[in-house]
Order: sequence, then C-alpha cells, then structure tokens
Amino acid sequence: MDTSIKRLAVLGSTGSIGRQTLDIARAFPDRLRIVGLAAGTNANLLSKQVEEFKPDLIAIDSKKDQDQLKRLNCEIATAEEIAAHPDVDLVVIAISGMAGLKPTLAAIKYKKQIALATKEVLVAAGAIVTAEAKKHGVRIMPIDSEPSAIWQCLQGEGKSVRRLILTASGGPFRKISTNVMKHVTPQQALAHPTWNMGPKVTVDSATLMNKGFEAIELSWLFHAPIDDIDVVIHPQSIIHSMVEFVDGSVKAQLSIPDMRFPIQYAIFYPERMPNEALPCIDFLNIRSKPYGNALTFEKPNIDKFPCLELAFEASRKGGTYPSVLSAADEVAVDRFLKGQIRFTDIPRIVSKALDGHRGISKPSLDDILAADAWARERAL
Repeated sequence: MDTSIKRLAVLGSTGSIGRQTLDIARAFPDRLRIVGLAAGTNANLLSKQVEEFKPDLIAIDSKKDQDQLKRLNCEIATAEEIAAHPDVDLVVIAISGMAGLKPTLAAIKYKKQIALATKEVLVAAGAIVTAEAKKHGVRIMPIDSEPSAIWQCLQGEGKSVRRLILTASGGPFRKISTNVMKHVTPQQALAHPTWNMGPKVTVDSATLMNKGFEAIELSWLFHAPIDDIDVVIHPQSIIHSMVEFVDGSVKAQLSIPDMRFPIQYAIFYPERMPNEALPCIDFLNIRSKPYGNALTFEKPNIDKFPCLELAFEASRKGGTYPSVLSAADEVAVDRFLKGQIRFTDIPRIVSKALDGHRGISKPSLDDILAADAWARERAL
C-alpha cells in the first residue's frame, strides 16, 4: 500500500462542504483517494460522484435509492460503517445537524482522524465527543473557516492566550430594521453576501446562531471558557478569526472567502499544499463583493440577533442545554425554509425550548439524544 495516499470518507458528499471536499480530491489525485461517500437524499448527484471517484462504499438514506445505486458496483453501507471502515484514514463529517453525531463517534472508536464541519456534533455532545477523542488519540480538525483560523493561529503557541476573536460576516440582514426582518423570505435569507454554503448554515449565518455554534465548538476544541470568546462583525470575510495573547499581540488568519482553504488545510495537516485553483489575496487591491476593498469591524447587535446570546447562555448552563439549543434551531430553521414561520420566529422558538427545558448537568449520550428529541417536539 502506498502510504503517501490518504484515504478519505466524505459523509455528506452532496452538500456544499462535501462537494468542495471533492474539489480538493480532484486537485490532488496522486495524494487523495475517496474510499466512501455518504449522502442524504440526492441520489442523482451521488451517482455522478460515484462514477467519477469510484469509492468502495456508499450510503444513502432511502432504501429505494440504495437499490438503484447497487448497479454502480459499490458496497451499500451506513454512514457509521463507512466512518469505521479499516480502509479509511480520515473522515470528513459534513452531514447536516445531529445526524453527524453517531458517525463521528464511530470514527473516533476506530481511531480515524476527523475533519469536522458539522458544528452540532460538538454543540450537542462536546464533552462526550472530546473525551472519546482524547481516549482514542484522535485529532478533531475543524473545517469551518473561523474555527480553522483559530486553530491555525494557535499553532506554535503555548498557554498565553487572552481571548479568541471570532469574525462574523453579519449575514444579509445586517443593515435592515427589525420590523423589516419580520417579513424576509427564505430566498432573501439564503442570499449570503460573501459565502456559498448549504441552506441550514446560511440561515444560521443570517440569524448569527452559526456564530454562537462556532463559539461553543471553539470552547470544546481549544478548552476555552465561553466568556473568553468574542464575536465581531467583519462583513468582508477576509479575516477569518483572530487570537489575542496576554501581551496584547494579535494573530489573524486571512484568505479570500472560499471554504476550500480550511478543508484542504485539515486534510493535509500538518502539510501546506500549493493549489493553483485557490485564489490568493492581492493586498494592494483586496476586493470582497459587495464591500469593495476596506476591512471593517462592528459590534454584533444582540437585540436584533438574539440567537447569538441564546447560544452563549446555553453554553454557560452546559449539560443538555446546548443539545436543546441545536435541536430547536434545526427544527425552527426547517420550518422557516418551508414558509411555516417568520424569520424572527426562529429565536423565539429556540428561546421557549431553552426556557422549558429541565437540564441534566452531566448527561450521558442517551440523555443528550433524549434532550434532542424533546426539543424537536417542543419546537414543532
């Protein structure tokens, strides 16, 4: 076996992160091999990916789709089975929501390295996932741009960190009034000004819940108290996050807003690989549509975007509260995208779920799953 080739399983291969992960695989055919692909419902795209990358294993939710895809001469498996397969070196977890938790735990159990895009895994079950990863010697590498930026800024540093500074684009509704926000449509919420992401993450970015999820993710990945994490609005999305040290120095990670940067960094870590497909910054003419060439910063408006504070408060309470936060948000965002509720109902529904929850301070996995189920029913 050629040990220079890294064997990947991409769970969530038909989503935004999964497709961009496969872009990286295309750029490095001599270094990366796709062993497994898992998708939810997009059988047509999965079929095209299978024909191109010829994985050994595939997973898709529908039994009907499974039967149709058997013609591609791949073994039909579950996402957990793919994550645990002996031929897999690294698992990209890009399955939306809590569905990513069990494959993550399966990958950890079988000592696979993990590139994690699904924030809800650490939001809902951070204590369990990080403890299992430590027990089995597994590295969890973030492939969201902002957590990846923090990770990169911390390389080579000791325990001299004062605070972590998460940057947020502010989403498409940064400048409009709260009254107008009551009437925004799903199409408007999905029109992100700087990033190309899946629908759930894009709506979470518009409510700033995404940034709250990232703060909780950082607290688990880097053992940072939640109140040592600050959020600043940076509409251009050029500075992806920063670390401030005790001497007042600040390190920042910059790049053109393109998710392939953090994906490639995690896949090849600790190597940095040249990739001509990724655009470089021209510092004499930084252009970030639609903001021109200035780099600006603002304080988040918590009154207008209460989801950010809801996430911080759930993290402070700990236990099963973050699981309730994640589950209620997932249901509320889905209802908004289906036109059943208003955009401004999302934080109201999440807040009611948190207020009605009786938390467990040191939950088991069963407790977390039960809290998740309770919150989904409550949010409906």
